[in-house]
Amino acid sequence: MELAFLNAVYASGGPYVCAYLDTSRNTMEPDRAMALRRRRVCETLAEQGADAATVEAVAAVAGCDRDIAGRHGQAIVASHGRVVLTEELPEPPVRDEATFTALPDLMPLAVQHAPDIRYVAATVHSRPGPPAAPPDEVEAAYRDELEVAYQAGTWPSSAVAPGVCHRMSGPAVGWLDGAGQVADGIAELARSTGAETIVLSGITWARNALADHLSVRWRKRMVTSGGDGYPAPEGRALMEHDLSAAFRGQLRMTDRGRLDLFRARRTSRHGAVEGLPDVVAALRRSQVGTLLLNVPLRFPEQLPVSAGATLVDPSDTDLEPYGALGFRGGPARAAVIRAAVRTGAGLVVVPHGQLVLDNGLGALLRYAGPERTGYFARLLRR
Repeated sequence: MELAFLNAVYASGGPYVCAYLDTSRNTMEPDRAMALRRRRVCETLAEQGADAATVEAVAAVAGCDRDIAGRHGQAIVASHGRVVLTEELPEPPVRDEATFTALPDLMPLAVQHAPDIRYVAATVHSRPGPPAAPPDEVEAAYRDELEVAYQAGTWPSSAVAPGVCHRMSGPAVGWLDGAGQVADGIAELARSTGAETIVLSGITWARNALADHLSVRWRKRMVTSGGDGYPAPEGRALMEHDLSAAFRGQLRMTDRGRLDLFRARRTSRHGAVEGLPDVVAALRRSQVGTLLLNVPLRFPEQLPVSAGATLVDPSDTDLEPYGALGFRGGPARAAVIRAAVRTGAGLVVVPHGQLVLDNGLGALLRYAGPERTGYFARLLRR
């Protein structure tokens, strides 16, 4: 997955307020519960020294997602009195977190974007037709209308940020002839959004007829589900549970290729590294093309600094993107994800069951060779 969507967060240079909140609406009196969470977060930030304007900016957006049903969370990053990022999370954090810091920890947010699979979901369901006629005149099945609802998204972030839901309907009696037009609409949406798969569900015979009208290209990329998932709860993706089952443990096609390449390079010990010290060194040299990360996260909390290394201020923009990797006692997750974002590296999130990485961290390198000359090479040699 690409990390460019996080780039703008670092433009202000900090300090930052970074908050992760449980904003679920599946509790008793959710508005009251959210008001208490909001107050605790603001008090915590004030105690840490955050300025009043930035705390107020966080309070203004915290929990303002009443149009999203069910379990979910929210990530907020603010700096200098304004919110620089707010995003709904498919899964709430284990506990609310709020920190005032020189460097925001965006790793939990990035992880919740994985596997970042673009898809189109489509489900066929029936709608009651005209009032029942005598059974010997019209069969009930043919009185009904069939409706197809379809929607593009990027899993799993679209679970709580769904796109437009398109609908097409017609009489069941003409479905076998009309399914081609519907299939064309679904395929066009998939093409225009860069989807890599189509997930179909709903009435089996109608769904199968729809699949038959898709091109060979899309039939090879198609997944079917026995569910329906329509209508979707307020603010949630169409066919959310079906999509969760279809994509569990999956990676994007490009990321599967990157993972295979990492395995090959790791075996040959050329063009790939793993473990926190080696990955950090490669990030300092802007050498990382793709960062690989095991979940659940297990690498050290603090970033190691070699003995005698010069300390650098993480907010020093002259040292972008490397400065965040040079300060003693720095939070490892925050520094690693910042360096990956600022050097244009991609991210592949890999469950431990698929690949075990030293310190839970690995990297595919853009180039293999000696360290860069100049300031950073001298810094690393100290």
